[in-house]
Amino acid sequence: MHWMLDANQSDVPVNASHAARLIREIGNKDRAALAAAILGITQGFMPVHHCTVFAYEASRNPRLLSGASLDNHWVTFNTATLYIRDFFRKDGILPIIRTIPYSAGNSQVLVHRQSGQDVSDIDYRVACYDHIGIIDRLAALVQVGKGQWVSTNLYRDRSDGCFTSAEVQRFLGLAPLFASCAARHYASDIDGETIYRSLISDGIDELCPQLTMREREVLLRILDGVTTERIAEDLQIRPTTVITYRTRAYEKLGVSSRRELFATVLRRQAPDEAAGHRQALELVS
Repeated sequence: MHWMLDANQSDVPVNASHAARLIREIGNKDRAALAAAILGITQGFMPVHHCTVFAYEASRNPRLLSGASLDNHWVTFNTATLYIRDFFRKDGILPIIRTIPYSAGNSQVLVHRQSGQDVSDIDYRVACYDHIGIIDRLAALVQVGKGQWVSTNLYRDRSDGCFTSAEVQRFLGLAPLFASCAARHYASDIDGETIYRSLISDGIDELCPQLTMREREVLLRILDGVTTERIAEDLQIRPTTVITYRTRAYEKLGVSSRRELFATVLRRQAPDEAAGHRQALELVS
């Protein structure tokens, strides 16, 4: 179940001190800070137990930008790691965001609801819902670039039951605020990962639009420093198949190594942009 909202309309009044805390945590390097502030606001309207903020970037695995729990933040971090590694492709969010075309200045927020009962994959449901007592999830997503989305997720503990219709309506009122703060947190790029990934993704697309989806997925992970074995796990294919995709992609691009690939991508950027990323090239030596 999902809804599309105007990103500029948030019609639920928020306690001033809670709102100030939320704004203050944008760009905070503490990975629990923003999610904890979102939990603090939401607790004033309905019980929620966990919060995560994910970045979905093109065909890569998602990134956890922030995560928090009322009890133990590490529970959220550990579950998020499992989701990123093994289960995100089975999330009901992905088929929806893949159908929404990119539009600069998009002023809409996508709200998605997924209860444990909606998850048909048993392993996914057990690992990311049942194992930590989650029964329901509400997510607010905003498009922040071509193929790039940021998702703010609130999770309901089994002891509180599923979200009621009234609580869903409250979340719809809060979603534009959460989405806006999450997008600004993503843009703050506290670890430098956002600009790096954007640079690489755009460079690959420009260099060789003939790459197949699988070849592109493999190349992006190679440039992220992921091993062949781990790429095989992420894409659920054999390591020998990863090598085949890599070989085909390298042939299309006229390169023979990760370093050559990285240098080729950087050379496609404007001279001032490439100069700003010389350190990144040194990292792959």
